[in-house]
Amino acid sequence: MKHIGIFMATLFLPLFAWTQFDRIDVEEVDNGGTVSGKTFRIYAVMQNEGDVIDAVFGEDGKPLEISSTAPFYQHPKGSGLASEVQRFDMQNDAALAFDSWVTIGLEDNYMNSLTGFLIDLTEFEAGNALITNNGAWFVTPDKRQALAPADKRILLGQFTTSGKVSGVLNIHGRTKAILDMEGNVVDGAQLIQAENVRFTCGM
Repeated sequence: MKHIGIFMATLFLPLFAWTQFDRIDVEEVDNGGTVSGKTFRIYAVMQNEGDVIDAVFGEDGKPLEISSTAPFYQHPKGSGLASEVQRFDMQNDAALAFDSWVTIGLEDNYMNSLTGFLIDLTEFEAGNALITNNGAWFVTPDKRQALAPADKRILLGQFTTSGKVSGVLNIHGRTKAILDMEGNVVDGAQLIQAENVRFTCGM
């Protein structure tokens, strides 16, 4: 898929998070008119290769919300979680590649350990907002998909809509661990908890 570099994110973070978490990047994915509207992907940009995001969450006083001024496109064979979007089906149905979903690191089911915890995706899968103040999508921090690659960007979601998308996220993770010759952690592996991370994309 062709990516068109578009940065339209806004970011409001506690000061302690700036040394661990950089920003949200938003990119428009060229869907070639296969589906109505525009397709956007959001990425968390970390300070270092190997930094980890293991959960995106909402809780009391720190809600998570992703909404659009028009319905999200949801393919009949898609899912609110990228881990449930079958790569085989995507290869046989071009529109499925532009389904709306959330994730950590990966875009389909292949080797994807993503799961939801106390998060109801029913409304989101019907094209409406994803909202929770008591839930998360997550992977265990030992999974490769949780680690920032060389470009330091971790994929968090894809959204297709004819409207304007607004989101507020809370991110949990840790910095890259530095080990000594015996494999003991000597530095890094510090908590990353970036709250009230906001982004917008679309019209």
